[in-house]
Amino acid sequence: RGFGVHWRAAAIPLVLFALALALSLPRLSTPAVYVFDELYYAYTAGKFAAGDEAYSTAVPPREAPAIEWTHPPIAKLVIAGGILTAGDNPLGWRIASVLFGAAGAVIAYFLALSLTGSRATSAMAAGLLLMDGLYLVKSRTGMSNLFVLVFANAALLALARILSVAPDRAGMPLLATGLFIGLGLATKWSGIALAGLIGLVICWRMVRLWQLSRGNDMGVAAAARLGMRTYLRWAPISLIVIPVAVYLASYLHFWFTGHDWADFIALHRDMLTYHRDLGVVHDDSSPWWQWPLAARGVWYYVDGRRHEGAFVFGNGNPLLYWPMIVVVAWVVIDWWGRRTTALLILVIGFFGQWLPWALSPRGTFIYHFLPAVPLGCMALAVVLTGAWRQRGVARIAAAAYTLAVIATFAWFYPLYTAIPLGSEQVDLRMWLDSWR
Repeated sequence: RGFGVHWRAAAIPLVLFALALALSLPRLSTPAVYVFDELYYAYTAGKFAAGDEAYSTAVPPREAPAIEWTHPPIAKLVIAGGILTAGDNPLGWRIASVLFGAAGAVIAYFLALSLTGSRATSAMAAGLLLMDGLYLVKSRTGMSNLFVLVFANAALLALARILSVAPDRAGMPLLATGLFIGLGLATKWSGIALAGLIGLVICWRMVRLWQLSRGNDMGVAAAARLGMRTYLRWAPISLIVIPVAVYLASYLHFWFTGHDWADFIALHRDMLTYHRDLGVVHDDSSPWWQWPLAARGVWYYVDGRRHEGAFVFGNGNPLLYWPMIVVVAWVVIDWWGRRTTALLILVIGFFGQWLPWALSPRGTFIYHFLPAVPLGCMALAVVLTGAWRQRGVARIAAAAYTLAVIATFAWFYPLYTAIPLGSEQVDLRMWLDSWR
C-alpha cells in the first residue's frame, strides 16, 4: 500500500510535466521568425550568447529587433541558455519557455496540494492551467512573463511551507522564499507587489510569535520564543539579503562584459524613466479589469490578414476566465475562518498579483494577469471536485464544464500554434468583436 501511495504521488507530477511538453512542443519552430516581444527578448538573449553588447540604452526597444534593456536580465539569460544549447533559432529561443511551462504546471500542482491537501483537486488545478491558451502561448514564446509566473508560484509554495511548519523549523522555507522572490525581481520589477505582501505576512507571523512568547502558557511561550529566534535570524536574510544578492548576481554578465557600477546606476535610471514615460503604445494593450473577461488578447504573430492565415493569438481560455473571479470569491468565503493559511495564500496569489496592476502608469496586457491564473484554476478545481463528490446534477455539471474547457482549448489550439486557418474558420473562433 505504501508503495502504491508513493507511486501515485510521483506519477501525477510526471504526467503533468509530460502533458505540458506534449501540448507545447509540436510546431515549436513555427513561426520561424521572432513573434511579438521575441524581437527584444530572444534577440537580446542571442547577444548574450554571442558575447556581444546587450545593455546599451541608446536605442529604445521600439525598433525591431532591438536590445531589451528595460527589464532585469534573468529571463534573457535563461533564454540564452536555450540558444547556447539549440542554436540561435526558433527552437533555441523557445525551448527554455517550454521547460519552464512544464515545471510551472508541476509547481501549480504542489502549491494546490499544500493548500487543499487533495491530490485530485491539485491535479485538476494543474490540468486546468494547461488548458489555458495564454499559458500555452507563453510556454512557446521566448519572453519573460512565464518565468515571472513560475518564480512567483514557487515563492508562494515556499510561503505555504513557512506557515505550515513549526516556527523553529521555518529557516529553510524562509531561505527558499527569499531565493524565489529574488529570481522574480531579477526577471521583472512587477514582482515587487508579491514580495511586499509576502514580507507583510512574515512580519505578521513574527508579531504573532512575539505575542505568544509573552503569554501565560509556559510551554507555548517557550516554543514561541524558540520560533522567534529562528525568524529573527533568517527573516532579514530571506527578505533582504538573498533577494538583493540574487538581483545583483543576475547582472554578473553585465559586469563581466566591461560595465562598471556607474553604468549599473545609469542603466537603472534609464529603466525607471522608460517605464514611467511609456504610456499605452500598443493596440493590443488592455486595462486590468478586462483580463478576467478575456476581452482583448494579444496578436503575437499574423501571417496574412487577421481574417485568414496563420496566427499566434495569446488569450485566456474564455471558459476558464469568465467564472474565475466569482469562484475565487466563493472559495474565499467558504474557507473564511476554517483554512487560514490556504485562504491567505489564495488571496495574496490571486488578488495580490492582479489588482496592483490597476495602479500601473504604463500600458498593460492580458499576460500580466498570468501569475494569478494558477490560483484561479485552483479555486475552480476546489469547486469542481466538491461538486463531483456530491453526485447527481452537481457531478454532471462539473463533468460538463470540465469537458467544455478542454473542448474550448482544443477549438482555439490552431490560433495558439500558428496552424493556418481559412476565413470561415477564423470567424468561427472570433467570439468577441474586441478580439479582432
